[in-house]
Amino acid sequence: MGRMNLDDLRSQLPVTNEVAYFQTGTYGPTLASVLHVVAECMQYEASHGPARPSTRQILVDKEEAARGSLAELLNVQPDELGLGMNTTRSLQKVLRNVDWKEGDEFLTTSIEHVSTADASRALEKDRGVKVRVVEADETDGAFLEALESGMTEKTKMLLISHVASPNGRIMPVREATALAHDKNIPVLVDAAQSIGQFPVDVPSLGCDYLIGSGPKWLLGPMGSGYVWVAPDHTEGFRPYFTPDIGAWSKPDAPLETATIRSRTELGTYNHALVIGLGEAARTMISVGQDVIRDHVSTLSKILREEMLNTSRVNVLTPLDPGKSAGVTTLSFDGYTEDDLHRLVKWLDTDRKILVKAQWLTAPLRLDHVGMRISVAGFNTEDEIRHLVSSIQDGLKIGA
Repeated sequence: MGRMNLDDLRSQLPVTNEVAYFQTGTYGPTLASVLHVVAECMQYEASHGPARPSTRQILVDKEEAARGSLAELLNVQPDELGLGMNTTRSLQKVLRNVDWKEGDEFLTTSIEHVSTADASRALEKDRGVKVRVVEADETDGAFLEALESGMTEKTKMLLISHVASPNGRIMPVREATALAHDKNIPVLVDAAQSIGQFPVDVPSLGCDYLIGSGPKWLLGPMGSGYVWVAPDHTEGFRPYFTPDIGAWSKPDAPLETATIRSRTELGTYNHALVIGLGEAARTMISVGQDVIRDHVSTLSKILREEMLNTSRVNVLTPLDPGKSAGVTTLSFDGYTEDDLHRLVKWLDTDRKILVKAQWLTAPLRLDHVGMRISVAGFNTEDEIRHLVSSIQDGLKIGA
């Protein structure tokens, strides 16, 4: 694959001919090249027989290349990755690896994804775990102080998002991880909203576990994702009931070195999705995460400045440089939840613009709802201008 530019990226997304797509933070449209390799893989299996040794070898080679591409994007080793599952299932794998006891504590923040909130409720109900939620709507300094205060000798794990799903805030992950490690607390980072938006060197975050998504900012296949586990946690990472030597292994078979791959990728899974995820990673490498970051920053600045100058609109996303990425979240004075949903629907049906109305907190606060706009590398300035004028028109007519 030769070097790609942003126009090349956009040309692989036919949905851009139909709608101004600002919903990548929920589901990114899948790249044409990803669809091609997924279909090609599945057709090859069907045509040549998935159990045929030559077929399996070709697929294995393609999977290894895909794993290598994602590892390169994250700057980790291929065997530190478990592939093939969505972000929520990856989250569950990490949480199920912990030996939770009644009275243990799980520490997280008020602006996590709903999957984290759901898992927290289940830990409370099924395991008797106490969940501590740190408010994250203050400055980084105030947040880190509150986070440190929330850590106790019973804290079993900290979960924090790299980029907060509700408002696009880039969280101080390195600092939070350092505080947790000072108290011997392992850290899980939810990177579903960061990988694909800007360069991320995973080891430099200092965390112990990291989960990510294929179909969001990577523009990969739906239902794909990954988990990364730091090398010093590999031996103890056992989310499943599996032995290191299988029942069909010969008695004198040597014990293979455990990898996150061997501990997570069990049984039959969709080879095509893994290969498609690798193709998405290759595309992001080809375009350049720094190129995407800079382009999105330029467009987001236009959007936010226009919204700041629009009556009744509040920009909830941090505006300081380096404190947010491609997500911009707005609230509207006097707008109820129903009003907001009506405006979002009008933008779609009348102006061919796709944005999202969503809750801004987990656990849920009924008065905290906003419009989330995801600006990706394939979006254009013309689309931003169209979005701005359409929001302004919608407010005027009460759409």
